[in-house]
Amino acid sequence: MPRDAGIFLLLVLQVVFTSCIEPTEPDFQLGKPFYLIEGRIADQPGRSQLTVRKSEFRAISLEFTEVTDATVLAVEAAGTQVQWQSEAGEAGSYRPPPEFAAATGEQWFVRVSFPDGTVAESSLETVPPPPQLDGLRIEFAQEGRYDEGRDRFLPVFRILVDASDEGARADYYQWDFRYWERRAICKSCYFGVYRDGKCVPAVIPNGDRYDYLCLDVDSCYQVKPGGVLNYVTDAGFSGGSVRGQEIGDIEFIEYGGLLVEAIQYGLTEEAYAYGKGTADLINGSGGLNPTIPAALTGNLRNTTDTERDILGYVAVVSVDTRRRYIERDLNTGTPSNSFDRSNRIEPPVGFFVPPRAPCAGEGRTPFKPTGWP
Repeated sequence: MPRDAGIFLLLVLQVVFTSCIEPTEPDFQLGKPFYLIEGRIADQPGRSQLTVRKSEFRAISLEFTEVTDATVLAVEAAGTQVQWQSEAGEAGSYRPPPEFAAATGEQWFVRVSFPDGTVAESSLETVPPPPQLDGLRIEFAQEGRYDEGRDRFLPVFRILVDASDEGARADYYQWDFRYWERRAICKSCYFGVYRDGKCVPAVIPNGDRYDYLCLDVDSCYQVKPGGVLNYVTDAGFSGGSVRGQEIGDIEFIEYGGLLVEAIQYGLTEEAYAYGKGTADLINGSGGLNPTIPAALTGNLRNTTDTERDILGYVAVVSVDTRRRYIERDLNTGTPSNSFDRSNRIEPPVGFFVPPRAPCAGEGRTPFKPTGWP
């Protein structure tokens, strides 16, 4: 399952714990601790990823903490095993070696071992044939989306894709996107100052925030996920194509460069059912007081005699992508005024010059992404 959908499953579980939605028995018991494992094994280098969390039930809430000391292996049906490593700077996230990629037709599953002796395994899945993403367009609309919370229309960049389908079989897809922007600010401290790599209380009150420039303000890029749940089958275009399909939008908040990557995942039927079920619950299309579909317990099982339940889904996917770069300038339109875009740099005092922050964390990287001019 693509990574960001796991965030939405966390929301589903929290809704279940605090509302009248009832789980399908006997999938799992609310109040009983469990591990939540979400991720994918992909057919392209750099696209495989796993997040591991454990539940903590409080008096009135369900919370999750990241598991940083698990052992993660991707196992191929023929016996090949690939160990994944904990991702630096992103607690609870694991990735394989950079060159790792599954191949079409191969069968893979994930084995996750925990310090308490629990061992979780995902179901064996076959890498689907690669999807075919033909094109990507970005169109600006000054009043492109109505926001109920802000009670007004927002300026957005609509993301439109073209895709084709072979038609030789039933196919299952997810459309998603991510985007990059250049960043000049790499740290903000609220009611404090930035010293020795962290925010600390200010000796003299400084208002509500100070911002700190990146070490190299011209070479810091931040990637953000689209986080959309567009699950589709090829029922409407089997053997044909779809053109100008909107898969999401990006609010116009600031000027500058914008690099967008559209993503199409090829899924197994089981991964599609899991993702679509999650999307339906989040989007409220299951009616009043719906039950959780049995598919949402996922494709993981506890292979040991520990009492921890295992929830989540590890999908084996194929991937196709397209990227497009645009400039957002005065000729584009008027940005949204819902956000404070001003920089509040800590002022120098005497010989003191405020420190700069490294381009790291929260999706930041000093390396120019492919497609950025």
